[in-house]
Amino acid sequence: MSNRSRVVALLTAAALTLTLAACGSKGSDQDNPAGEAGKPVEGGTLYWAIETQLQTVNPHLNGQDKAVPVLRNAFDSYLYLNEKGEYEPWLAESYQVSEDGLKHTLVLRDGITFSDGEALTADASKANFDKILSETYGSSTPGGLRYLDSINKIDDRTLEFTLTKPDALFSQYLASAGATPLSPASLKLDQTVLESGGPELAGVGPFVITSYTPNTELTFKKRDDYAWAPESVAKGQKAAHLDSVVVRTFPEGATRTGALQQGQVQVSSDIQPLDVPVFEDQKGFQYIRTYVAGTPYALYLNVSKPPLDDVRVRQAFILGSDLDAIIESVYQGAYDRAWAPVSVRGPWADKSLEGWSATDIDKANELLDQAGWTERDADGIRVKDGQTLTVRTVTEAPFVRESREQVNLAISAALKENVGIDYKYEIVDMGSGTERVAANEYEGFDNSYGGADPAAGLDLLYHSDPARGFIARGKFKDPKVDELIDAGRFSTNLDDRLKAYTEFQKYVTEEKFYVLPIYQTQDSVAATDKVKNVFIDAKGQPFGAYTIWLVP
Repeated sequence: MSNRSRVVALLTAAALTLTLAACGSKGSDQDNPAGEAGKPVEGGTLYWAIETQLQTVNPHLNGQDKAVPVLRNAFDSYLYLNEKGEYEPWLAESYQVSEDGLKHTLVLRDGITFSDGEALTADASKANFDKILSETYGSSTPGGLRYLDSINKIDDRTLEFTLTKPDALFSQYLASAGATPLSPASLKLDQTVLESGGPELAGVGPFVITSYTPNTELTFKKRDDYAWAPESVAKGQKAAHLDSVVVRTFPEGATRTGALQQGQVQVSSDIQPLDVPVFEDQKGFQYIRTYVAGTPYALYLNVSKPPLDDVRVRQAFILGSDLDAIIESVYQGAYDRAWAPVSVRGPWADKSLEGWSATDIDKANELLDQAGWTERDADGIRVKDGQTLTVRTVTEAPFVRESREQVNLAISAALKENVGIDYKYEIVDMGSGTERVAANEYEGFDNSYGGADPAAGLDLLYHSDPARGFIARGKFKDPKVDELIDAGRFSTNLDDRLKAYTEFQKYVTEEKFYVLPIYQTQDSVAATDKVKNVFIDAKGQPFGAYTIWLVP
């Protein structure tokens, strides 16, 4: 393999998966998209229920993984990462990487326009990158742009990006929803309008936003002139089949299930475990479940202060949580236990970690005794030097989904009964969460992060550099953690990347007990049998509504 080929392999390595990690009912397999049958029917309105309350519908500013399938309806990317691990042209006509991985040349397709009629040109794209990188626009620079040194316009359709070092995340960023261009006129809107997003934003996707009621409803209308979807998705299709799409937010799982059963919507995302039998293998419905790449839902332990600065307490917390029984009880097979701190979707997870955190109540109690937590209060909670053994996980309300509250409440009950730890799961608003983090008034942080390559998630969740570890609330500040993350992100050799990430996973779990993986994140979608051709992308998520049609 040439050096250039090795670099390209590095940059696309996240999708070197031999099979899609699909599970659940028929229709989950990417090679047989759910509901695919017969000749497409044109027209109609699709009603889609989601759980997530969108923080914003500006794709540059929305970091919610669950928002991506919604935002994809109106916002395209420069590249598409397909299931073969290749970056396909999308808004780009071509994309080349130099042998040293430092020069990236992007040629835009000719004829693409924003929904307000402006042309997508090199100038328009550069204006978007300049805006994204400006200090007053976003709260942080996207990880994939951290090592971007310069952007040069070569001609009206060509941009050359120069990096200071080869970076696996740059190409991934160009394929992300966050990199989508907005029209030059949109970029000039008032800051408050940009921060919220809505019909004022002109993108380049197959639909246009027509109305937006925050936390309630988002509507899209078809663009008749759309003709530039990636070939792996479009397969010859140009404009969308549907006339319009209405996305409705129902935070309660029972409400989404009821809406689908009663015909108020035709698709519902984030089906709750108890509701799976309502749709799986049932006449009139279809159920799709696929693992999502990135990092699983996990609990990150704040090691910067007592009591979790003591590795014995961290180990006891993990061994006493009785997680196997809790996952089975809460999800009843609808979600799977996670062992590694990287998703099993893709080549990255260290599968040898299975069982490392299996419940061992005797050992957990012995560790806490050794750590000096030998007294108990009237409620059975351990006490040391007059302080109870309390661990508080603080989480912002918009990120509570997939029965996470029930899981954490069950962990709380198990830890109190098994080892005498007072574990509290505290759900707060966004402002209070920011304040608690700033004051270091928490001991745990729960999170999942979607991404085809683990480099982004590991940077964000573990790295000691605040510019990279933007949500590294475990406050590990561990040189070895940083070293292994860097070895995986900046290597130009795929085997070396895999080796670095394997060592990293062992280090943060069975050696340091920094993290407790809980369950594999997934997308679970139910739909009526009238919904055809739901496309699941290589990340494991629905690709919006572009490919879907409705039969009478």
